[in-house]
Amino acid sequence: MNTAALRQEVFFLAYHLHWSWSEIMDLDTSERRSFVKLLSEQIERENAQIKAARKG
Repeated sequence: MNTAALRQEVFFLAYHLHWSWSEIMDLDTSERRSFVKLLSEQIERENAQIKAARKG
């Protein structure tokens, strides 16, 4: 993984979950990526619900 991609993962988790850099970096790489995937899926579900509610 390149530095830019790692920064994006760290930023994404820190921004949404309010975890510190050290908490995120203490995670195993596969575990960190699993959290990114879970969070992304949750955000997609919430956005779809908002979009559906706006359509009525």
